[in-house]
Amino acid sequence: MTEAKAAQLRRHWQLLVESDDKTDLTRLETTQEIAIKHYLDCAMPLKFTKLPSPLLDIGSGAGFPGLVLKILSPETEVILGEVRPKRTRFLQQVIDELGLTGVQVFAHRIGPQFPLEIQGVATRALESCRDTLYRVAPFLPKGGRVLLLKGPKGDDEIGEALAEMKDFAHEKTYSYNLAGTRNERRLVIMRRERESVRKTVGQAEAPRTTYRVTEITSRANDQFKGFLALSEAKGIRKEKLFLVSGEKLVQEILSTPRLKASLQTLLVSSDMPAQAHEVNTIMLAPALFREVDLLGTRYAIAVMRLPELETWQSPVTENGVTVFLPFQDPANIGAAIRSAAAFGARRVVLAEEAASPFLPKAVRAAANALFHVELMRGPRLAEILTRVPGIFRLDMQGEALHEVKFPASVNLLAGVEGYGFAETGDSRAITIAMQPGVESLNAQTALSIALYEIRRRQLAPQ
Repeated sequence: MTEAKAAQLRRHWQLLVESDDKTDLTRLETTQEIAIKHYLDCAMPLKFTKLPSPLLDIGSGAGFPGLVLKILSPETEVILGEVRPKRTRFLQQVIDELGLTGVQVFAHRIGPQFPLEIQGVATRALESCRDTLYRVAPFLPKGGRVLLLKGPKGDDEIGEALAEMKDFAHEKTYSYNLAGTRNERRLVIMRRERESVRKTVGQAEAPRTTYRVTEITSRANDQFKGFLALSEAKGIRKEKLFLVSGEKLVQEILSTPRLKASLQTLLVSSDMPAQAHEVNTIMLAPALFREVDLLGTRYAIAVMRLPELETWQSPVTENGVTVFLPFQDPANIGAAIRSAAAFGARRVVLAEEAASPFLPKAVRAAANALFHVELMRGPRLAEILTRVPGIFRLDMQGEALHEVKFPASVNLLAGVEGYGFAETGDSRAITIAMQPGVESLNAQTALSIALYEIRRRQLAPQ
């Protein structure tokens, strides 16, 4: 322990207890409990063993044990596996504020298709030893170690796990009490004895590169059928995947670790020039690739894991703009998300009737803004109007946009394309001045103008 490490742990604790989502991050109340049952408990493996690196923390929550181990062992590369949006945002906030390097958040469930290379796994109060070994068996390499932070019943799980998981061996179990209390703990260490089913391909100078290349030549292939289904919202929901096309956007995904961690596989055509993408790749017959390449980009297509969008609960009061979108045209949804990101909106809430932002046309219109603005699921348009008193709605008639005095916290709502609003509730109508004789603006165009005007006012004092 050093003063610098102590300061980082202290700041992590401050961010934890000051968080608006504290109850979702920890159930412990007192500083003493948090110090012993969280920080000390997570630090104990360092007393007994050297950490494998890179180390995957499955179910990291508020960073226990992954962030604690990273702070105390800064040379260890750490991947924080956490799927819940509130927790992933908290983890990224801590990483950014503490300036930590060699650590990333993997905001998806950990399963057979986990794409990153690791040498070890750590879990704390997650699931049984057997279930963890089943979970990591497809991707943990030979010699990889699994560190299980358990209670006293952890001893009973070892035999059950080894009876089924023949590829693993029990390396050692350490028994101890936390800080002289009656809190009994076990550190169970399991070791992978045989190579995983993942095929390793790479050059001699880069032996750690791990990826697969699979070829598909038949339309009857079930995986290919799954890719075809991603042209519709129903298929996207079922497969929990979406397609990203376009050379510039795909290259950004491949070169950005945060985005690359969400990449399941890359689709290429067998007649494309060979490139070393160093990711799992599926090579399609040219005719099959053209069917999936809906936008005609003739470039590799990224198959991305579908993020779990948080559900919008109630209006927020912090400064900034929240945009509510009911658009049913995928291109309008994508363009609206792009405008929201460009003009600094805090979040976009998608009404129930809105088109999926992960449809190919929506992704093309949103471009990389899709990855840079917070998206949330909302209720139907009519319910939004009743739950957000005083929400500003863009309408044909109302107060002129240039005369409206906006508060620091703005809720902005566009109408459905074509007919606008069937009911208005307790909302405030604002309109954009136009030349006489022009019927109306496209709903997305009107939204962009309003967002620009609000942003211009926010920046004016500067």
